[in-house]
Amino acid sequence: MIVFLVVCALVVVFQPAHISCQTLVGHTQRLITNVFTSYNKVIPPRVIGGGAVKVKLEMFPMSIQEFDEASEKFVYPAGLRMIWYDYRLRWTPSEFAGIEEVTIPVTEVWTPGIILASAATKEMSVLQPWNHVRVSHNGEVYVMQAMLVQSSCSVNVRYFPFDYQSCDTLFMSLLYKSDEVEIQKKDTGLSLNLYTENAIWDIVSTDVFSELIRYANEYQIHFKFHLKRKSQYVTINLLVPILCLSLLNTLVFLLVPESGERVGYCITTLLAIAVYMTIIMDTLPQSSTPVPLISYKLVGDLVCSAFIIVCVIINLRIHGQADDKPVPTWLKAVHRFLTCKICKRKSDATNNTPPTWKDIGHLIDVLCFCVFFSVAILSFTIFVGNAKSQTSSLDI
Repeated sequence: MIVFLVVCALVVVFQPAHISCQTLVGHTQRLITNVFTSYNKVIPPRVIGGGAVKVKLEMFPMSIQEFDEASEKFVYPAGLRMIWYDYRLRWTPSEFAGIEEVTIPVTEVWTPGIILASAATKEMSVLQPWNHVRVSHNGEVYVMQAMLVQSSCSVNVRYFPFDYQSCDTLFMSLLYKSDEVEIQKKDTGLSLNLYTENAIWDIVSTDVFSELIRYANEYQIHFKFHLKRKSQYVTINLLVPILCLSLLNTLVFLLVPESGERVGYCITTLLAIAVYMTIIMDTLPQSSTPVPLISYKLVGDLVCSAFIIVCVIINLRIHGQADDKPVPTWLKAVHRFLTCKICKRKSDATNNTPPTWKDIGHLIDVLCFCVFFSVAILSFTIFVGNAKSQTSSLDI
């Protein structure tokens, strides 16, 4: 008897919920059958006199996964929200147990055929067959698509590493003309609420706008990211070593000529500068318009290093002249003039002493050191100052 009562109690408790679930499933099935009986997903939901179907887009970027300057590719994961209205998908909730929304496969409804027009890969479709859409009782179709956007980006590295970049991600519908589908932005069009900061790039600002391509009679929407490079890493790991190489190159004139290490020292520094040029060129686009200012800087350092080698070789030849070989009169006059200008406290007797070839070589070392050291400091200052001042006037 007790067992019978327990079974009866369980039936009383669980039967309403079971019946309720079956009823809800039945109403949902009846709703879908009723809505899609005469529905044709090939035909756009246009109304006579209502104009084009308005498709609203909003993007939620999550992070910058990759920004490759050499291949000009901008990659970032993002959520893309698309909303449009299809009057054929309306129903009265009270007739279907209060159901206001249903989720169905995207292949069962009409879609605007949005593609990634600025794709850097072969995959351009936004919606995939496995996606689902959320349909509301008032005809609103809502899609939230998570995707890895791989977009092309025109890179301007003239002011590297103090550069700004503007990357434009384009979406458009190739299937329909402007009088059939009009693409618009929803709210601000681009939200950074889900964005995580990148270690190399900062998003300075964003811009979203739709545009009518008149020659194709189609709408496209632009999601523009204005990026600023975080230059601290490049400054420490690239610019500072370049400056050090330039300054070290001039120290060759402080080496004693008798050491026999001058030419080897110069060539080693020249090769180090050439290696840095290779490293930098591998990270930048292979384009001549525009040429990065840092390329001019490195070429200038390379030319200065070559001149230093020439000066060292000539000076070694002068230093190695025999003591019994007379010094030309004009060279004595130049030495006497420069010696007086450099060291005014020397006595007249010292100034009147005829200079030897070693004295001439020593004077050349001093002059070359001062000139090339000044050039190294000046060229670096001009490069950094010009790059930083020009970036503030860029149209970002």
